[in-house]
Amino acid sequence: MSGRHRTRAAKSNLLIGSIAASVGVSSVLAAAIVEMVSPEPSAAANEGAMRVAQDQPLTQEGRLVAVSSDSITAQSADGMTRTYAITPNTAGITETSGNQTTTTAATFAINDQVIVVGTLKGGTAVATAITDKPTPAPMDYGV
Repeated sequence: MSGRHRTRAAKSNLLIGSIAASVGVSSVLAAAIVEMVSPEPSAAANEGAMRVAQDQPLTQEGRLVAVSSDSITAQSADGMTRTYAITPNTAGITETSGNQTTTTAATFAINDQVIVVGTLKGGTAVATAITDKPTPAPMDYGV
C-alpha cells in the first residue's frame, strides 16, 4: 500500500468522526430545547392523576389478626398484613346469614378466615365489604 492511500483513510475517518459528533451534539441540543419549550401539564390533569393514584381497589384473602370497632387487620398466607378502616358503609357478610350486617366489627373475630374488598384512599385502606371465606366442601361430599 502506498502512502497516498493511508492519507485518504485518515481524512475520511476524520470526516466520519466529525459528522458523528455533530449529529450527537445536535440531538442533545434538540432534546434540551424540547424540554425547555414543552408546557407543564395542567392542574386538572395532575388532579385526575392524583385521584386515580388515591382510589385503588384492594382485595385480600387471609385471617384476621386484629379487630376493633373502627378497623380490622388481615394477614394473607404470604405474610402481608394490612389494616382496613371500617365505616358505616362497610358491609359484613357472613356464611351463616348470607346477608349484610350493620355491626361489621362485632360480626368477625380474630383468626376468622375472611375476604376483604376495599379501596386505598389517600394512603388509607378502607374496607367496602368483609365476608367469611367459604369453607370448601369435603372431598367425599355427596357420596
